[in-house]
Amino acid sequence: MKRLFLISFIFLSYCTSAQYDEDIEKNRKIYAPDKRTVVFEISYNAGYNSIRGKTNSLEAKKALSELCLKRNVIDSIQFLPAKNNNLKKYGIVHVSVANLRTKPEESAELASQILMGMPLRILEKNRGWYRVQCPDDYIGWIDGSTMTQFSENEYAIYQSAQKAIFTKPFGFALNDTSSLIRPVRDLSFGNLLTFKKIEKGFAEVIFPDGKTGFIPANEIQNSEDWLKTRKTDNESLVNYAYQMIGIPYLWGGTSFKGADCSGFTRMTFLAAGMLLPRDASQQALLGETVSIDYEFTKLSKGDVLFFGNLQTSKVTHVAIWAGDKSFIHSSGMIQVNSFDINSPNYDEYNLKRLLFVKRIDHKQLYLSGKNFYKF
Repeated sequence: MKRLFLISFIFLSYCTSAQYDEDIEKNRKIYAPDKRTVVFEISYNAGYNSIRGKTNSLEAKKALSELCLKRNVIDSIQFLPAKNNNLKKYGIVHVSVANLRTKPEESAELASQILMGMPLRILEKNRGWYRVQCPDDYIGWIDGSTMTQFSENEYAIYQSAQKAIFTKPFGFALNDTSSLIRPVRDLSFGNLLTFKKIEKGFAEVIFPDGKTGFIPANEIQNSEDWLKTRKTDNESLVNYAYQMIGIPYLWGGTSFKGADCSGFTRMTFLAAGMLLPRDASQQALLGETVSIDYEFTKLSKGDVLFFGNLQTSKVTHVAIWAGDKSFIHSSGMIQVNSFDINSPNYDEYNLKRLLFVKRIDHKQLYLSGKNFYKF
């Protein structure tokens, strides 16, 4: 009899757990379909009869709390950002390129990179790591030593200061204007710094962590003025892409230090004063589809090509059309390949897995203001 009761209890618990798992999955699909942009780490614990975990979606939190109330289940769901007196609301990267990882550890997969000056919304802390959300909603873990935390008031003051953008691929900020052998920090294209003054051919700048440095004045520009000089026509976009030829492929890379395929397209658009979503599958959701004929006559320079699995239509690679059957992409390194069978750069492999081509509306992507990025 006891055995029968135990079996019945286990079966009932299994059915209940399965039902809760199904309800949780339904909410995930509605409120957090993309784990790259929404935290949704929720599960049902039968031992405590609770739904627990964490999410940064207020809509998901409300829906799950209602489910707990309806089913008489303990609500153990944490809403992010976490309430922590030692945790400030914002962070700003103060190294040239900071790594964003999928887990709070150095050995974790590199998901993306963040350029100096980009603001981050801090969600939670795990040891010396911080889960953050970027202005394009991308989420990951950053080493706390690579960013400076700002309260809401401190952030507002920082944002109000005039910024300068580093315009060269690579460089260094120096400790003073007389010695060229003591760099205080390295720099990469797209870095944003607070501008102080220009003197003796050098610009004095302040890093997000408050340290100062001196940069040759011809290597930086007022950020607002720089945006005004950006050319977003198709020819210019391709020229920006050509300037990145030879940069090595780096999974998760989005900078001149290394770029994966979508990191390359993102950097190209950034050079034109625009911000693309991080990953190829996200970029593929933008723009209008361009029909493809045998000779590719309907494609224009600057169109974005997407490649992947022809059976599932899953996007796994992206490139920029350069005209004359050629395209620029990051594969091994950023390089030019062609769909012309007679070209020495003929790329049969990617030709056979071309899924579709998009023409992106640039107006939807423009950066603005002295700080570029906004929440």
